[in-house]
Amino acid sequence: MVEKRKIQKTGSSSYIVTLPKEWIDSMGLKSGDYVLIYEHEGKLVITPPKLESGVLSGEIKVLKAVDNEQIFRILVAMYLSGYSNITITFNQTIPDLAKRLSDLKNRARIKLAGVEVVDETYNSVVMKILLDLKELPLIRATRRLHLIVNNMLKDALEAFKNNDRGLAEAVLQRDDEADRFHFMIVRQLALALLDIRVMHELGISNPVEAINYRIVARNLERIADHAVNIARRTFHRPSECVLCEETYNLGMRITNLFNKSMDGLYKLSRQQSEEVIHEAHEIVTEIEETLLNKILLGNISDQEKTLLTMVFDSLRRITRYSSGIAEATLNIKVSKSPITEIK
Repeated sequence: MVEKRKIQKTGSSSYIVTLPKEWIDSMGLKSGDYVLIYEHEGKLVITPPKLESGVLSGEIKVLKAVDNEQIFRILVAMYLSGYSNITITFNQTIPDLAKRLSDLKNRARIKLAGVEVVDETYNSVVMKILLDLKELPLIRATRRLHLIVNNMLKDALEAFKNNDRGLAEAVLQRDDEADRFHFMIVRQLALALLDIRVMHELGISNPVEAINYRIVARNLERIADHAVNIARRTFHRPSECVLCEETYNLGMRITNLFNKSMDGLYKLSRQQSEEVIHEAHEIVTEIEETLLNKILLGNISDQEKTLLTMVFDSLRRITRYSSGIAEATLNIKVSKSPITEIK
């Protein structure tokens, strides 16, 4: 509901405006209490001082013996939604409660940054998320995720080219770290949309910017997944691989394109982002031509055809995710300024 309130002048240099009684009552405020006033993007935001961000509490009640995957997915959903206190309670008749609780605690510690177990019984566990937004702001967290994904992708391509299974295994192990940073960034953005003060702390100007950083984070996480897919192909690679060197070279071109898209984000460069989108289109065309003419119709073994078809699918998707990052950069840039010069 929108209410129109008249601005009145009091004294020589101050103005006052009244607040709706219904809002005052619902917030538990009274005459003489203070409110906090924030200026953001040409707007004034009024909040009661006791309204703090990040104090949402939620509970997962497990009433029957479902697998822990389902429970963990809900736990992740609550984490991403901004809950700070999460309780998991099992029905007492469900078997193997100690093992289930131990598994969930271990998964949470590996995948979710800032999770601490603060209370526990034989059929329940209470987790608290202790994350300080100021310790790792949005851009720093994004840069860290970018660095992890870049190294995963380079190592996956190197492992595949050289049939290095040890290096491939290292890529698989780093996927949990990528997930941690991805989940943390999404949580930060969810809190920003819930509280304009958090948005200000993160250095975000408006909700459109937050949504597009969510797209960037998701694309980074998906590129990490495809780096893992490429690394896994190493374990099935034939010792003699005719097109593996060529695949590596193409993969490194795509890695450079990915890094260019992220550099365009950091600089908010329209020109650089446009170049990424154009180059991505050309690379996808090249991937599809190589897949048809050199792999599917090429004079190579059936094992290599199958393997390279899967690798090229990952390379095509990484290229498109890089283009998606560039498109999100354009959206962020436009949301920050009503005037765009194309030159």
